[in-house]
Amino acid sequence: MTRLAMKRDWKRIILAGATVLALSAVPCHAADDGDDTTASDLSVEPEVLRDGAGLWRDTKYFLGYQFGAIAILYVMPESVSGWSSEQKEDYSLSVWWENTTNPENDSDTFYINYILHPYWGASYFVRARERGYSNWQSFGYSTLLSTLFEFGVEAGAEEPSKQDLWVTPVIGSMVGLYFMHLRDNVRARDAERGFRSTGDQWIWVLTDPLGSLNQQFDRWFGWDTEVELRPYRMEMDVETLGEPESKAPGDSDYAYGLQLQVRW
Repeated sequence: MTRLAMKRDWKRIILAGATVLALSAVPCHAADDGDDTTASDLSVEPEVLRDGAGLWRDTKYFLGYQFGAIAILYVMPESVSGWSSEQKEDYSLSVWWENTTNPENDSDTFYINYILHPYWGASYFVRARERGYSNWQSFGYSTLLSTLFEFGVEAGAEEPSKQDLWVTPVIGSMVGLYFMHLRDNVRARDAERGFRSTGDQWIWVLTDPLGSLNQQFDRWFGWDTEVELRPYRMEMDVETLGEPESKAPGDSDYAYGLQLQVRW
């Protein structure tokens, strides 16, 4: 399998797979964390309290999903992941650094670049809006998560995409404005009828897949789930590392990484 084909399979699995996971929340009533204003223009400011702690929790979930996806793909056979044994062995910090310092214009298919990426850019935008942030702040949050995705664990497999860095948040935020309009309509129908129809449940989940996915994980593990992502440094003995004989036994080196903890 060529490197280009592997990169396309990577994005297809991550983006489409996350969408399928989010849809597992249908039909369920999502928590209403947002405001009741109509998002018709980027200059509109919501008159609600901002839930910074909740948005930080959403961000940690987002980062955790990336690491979880890497772990799943790593143990999958090549026929599923598109990664050969050599490519898995080459997934390292040095490869990540080389990729992040060399962004490029990718040649992914149209639906990946201009449908899936804007869709998830819209979901980032909606998540921030539902946490009480303004449209401009939500645009900034969409830009942040888009950048974290391109320069995060994905960069261990491919170079960041130049067009994705602007297509995802810019077009995504425009789509997100429309998503917020749909969600405001759902809220209005909820208030009028006193219940949420199955069709509106689908709209609610599809317009906020990240929030629905986070809520689903909370249901699986309990509402008191704690998600923590932190860096670590581990001392490794030379004998364990298999270093050349130029280093004497008992000498040590360090391994660096990120540790994801989920407690419930």
